[in-house]
Amino acid sequence: MKMKFFLLAAFVFALNLCYGALTIDNRYKVKSEIKGLIPAEQTAVEELTTYLGKIFGKVSAKDNKYIILRHNPKFGKEEFTISGDKNENVIITGGRPRGIMYGAYYFLDRKLGVKWLTPDFEYVPKAKRIKIEKVDHHGKPAFRARILAAEQHGKYSEKGSRWLARNLANCYWGNVFKVYEKYGDELIFSPPAKCHGLFQIVTPAKYFKTNPEFWALQNGKRTHRDKRGLMADYCLTNEKLAKATANECRALLKKNPEVLYISIQEGDHTRGYCDCEPCKKLVKECGNRESARWVLFANRVGKILKDEFPNVQFLIFAYDASRKPPENIKAEDNVCVQICAWMNRRGVPYAHPKNILGNELISQIKEWQKICKNILFWDYTYTFGDRMIQSPDLLLNIDNFRKFHELGIGGIYPENGPPQDNSFGIPFKPWFLARILWNPYECGNGEDDEKVFCEKYYGKGGNYVAQYYKLLRDTNRKQQFMNFHSSGSIGKADFESAPVTVQAYKLLQKAKAADSDPVIQHRLRLITMPVKYQILRDYVNVSKLFDIKMTPEELYKDLLADVESDKVTHWRIKKYFTDRLKVLPELAKIKAQASSINGSNFPAKAYDGSLKEVWHSGMSEGWCQIEFDAPREISRITSVQGFSRGVARCQYEILGSMDGKTWFKIVPRRKFFSKKELKYAWTDDKLAKPVKAKFVRTIRDNIFFGRNQRNDAVLYEQYFNLKELPKELFEKAK
Repeated sequence: MKMKFFLLAAFVFALNLCYGALTIDNRYKVKSEIKGLIPAEQTAVEELTTYLGKIFGKVSAKDNKYIILRHNPKFGKEEFTISGDKNENVIITGGRPRGIMYGAYYFLDRKLGVKWLTPDFEYVPKAKRIKIEKVDHHGKPAFRARILAAEQHGKYSEKGSRWLARNLANCYWGNVFKVYEKYGDELIFSPPAKCHGLFQIVTPAKYFKTNPEFWALQNGKRTHRDKRGLMADYCLTNEKLAKATANECRALLKKNPEVLYISIQEGDHTRGYCDCEPCKKLVKECGNRESARWVLFANRVGKILKDEFPNVQFLIFAYDASRKPPENIKAEDNVCVQICAWMNRRGVPYAHPKNILGNELISQIKEWQKICKNILFWDYTYTFGDRMIQSPDLLLNIDNFRKFHELGIGGIYPENGPPQDNSFGIPFKPWFLARILWNPYECGNGEDDEKVFCEKYYGKGGNYVAQYYKLLRDTNRKQQFMNFHSSGSIGKADFESAPVTVQAYKLLQKAKAADSDPVIQHRLRLITMPVKYQILRDYVNVSKLFDIKMTPEELYKDLLADVESDKVTHWRIKKYFTDRLKVLPELAKIKAQASSINGSNFPAKAYDGSLKEVWHSGMSEGWCQIEFDAPREISRITSVQGFSRGVARCQYEILGSMDGKTWFKIVPRRKFFSKKELKYAWTDDKLAKPVKAKFVRTIRDNIFFGRNQRNDAVLYEQYFNLKELPKELFEKAK
């Protein structure tokens, strides 16, 4: 897809004519023609000088050519051109603060082949000369805000800043508000937060006693609920709240007047919207859209501060309940909406004809653009519900980012693990995301970049790693399986099937055999973890096709050793992995199936004796079943149907079978309804007459749990022939 935006600049400076191909060698020196170098431009001089030396060796003392740096005040902050002149010099011209530096990095990367793959690892070619077929290039970013994590959350060192700059990203994610001028850093977001900002600006500690009316009215009382604010909400039609917010923002922006955004966004998974009459009236007048509250509120804050901070945008979410745009109200020009792809499917690109939710998301973006001129996007590019789960397609972000650019979105935060994480696809994914954030049209189908990364980072076995990624991708594109989201797959995905898992494991074993370097071996050990994890998740089926040579317990211990061998990943993330691993050996012994599975919520978890683990369908209906080792006489079935803090209702039935093919009714279809304030919603079916079955299947549909609770089919636990009910079932909801 060719876009005018990314064609070479139509203008050519009279003195900087492009003379086609150039051959770069050790004759080239760096020369600055900039008066008063700023720190980022000094970095450009130093980095060019250093890497020319690393590539070509000692600079020749005679017959020198030059890479010349020039500043053009007419260029944008991040804009540059690369051209050649009649003397075979290379001229990099750019704007401030990052244009010249980006031009230098672009030249080293795209033209000379230097790759900064992670903050700790770079690839530098060694050559006597490198021929550049086409020197001239006009560089300009596709997105204003290109936000990435460079290091573990809460850390932002000079090393992380340098890696972002070298890969042309301009904002670090992690709520660390540091700047390194050496790498052109600017504050994109104002403190105190890059998201969920309102509860950190208008805090319960400061305001609740004196102004309880700032918070939501629920059941006749004002409440701020969760002390962290993650589920708190405000009375957003209260004008005094808007004034208090503006006052707090003013104090913050005076310290950082140059920022682009300040977050006044809602908390995570806000549930408790205000029930006061002005709030309900506003929502009704605006098409029964909860987002109307936030647009009205942001408009008021924005109007108060517009003249004082004309370049700042006041950031709100379109997220969860507030995702759909309101009717009969428009956002002020200094309000920005950050649309979140929460719970959207990512197995295929959002614009794919099969991706119904993705196309709905695109339609919502277009509807938001009718009422708000400034749009940011929050994408979910990894399975944070279980970071070790394999993703079907690492390259579909190309199509998505091209679509976002086509839609005119101003910036993207593709939420993803940092390069030092050991989640699936790391460290390739952050590096590749940076490239397509800069320009999603330069990478073709992405496979060349994928091969470059794998072969440089994984040594002689890198080609097998690239084949592994391609195996998952090709399998999924053939199936066009699209039910994949931030918790994993929902349903039966071919890329997670036993045959593909065996192929993946064999490819990575070949990669290990190809390169004995201890560093490479360690990297390959980490990248193999998700495949071993999948084997353990599907041990029964995989073991039928392949001699694993390890029992589930041994495989579990092997994976634990892999986790412990990683000395970089934060301990909380490692604990996150190990907590999910420790239940798998026992689950592997339980013969359970389900109509669909949401991520790691395997059907065996409904029969493991623990209420902490759950089968989750990811859909509003579905079935879960267990197979006993031998036919079993059943007289009582107790089913923990869900997690409830109030009203719970659903329909269900329980079937039995001796062969898994022919089914009979054990519990006929029933409606379940509960108003009890208990932690769990459960049913207890005592059979009039015992039945014998080898298979028991529970079918669930038409489910509803309380206000704004998920209505997916789940089964926390199912007990057979209990003499006494577990005490946990009678615990009150908190």
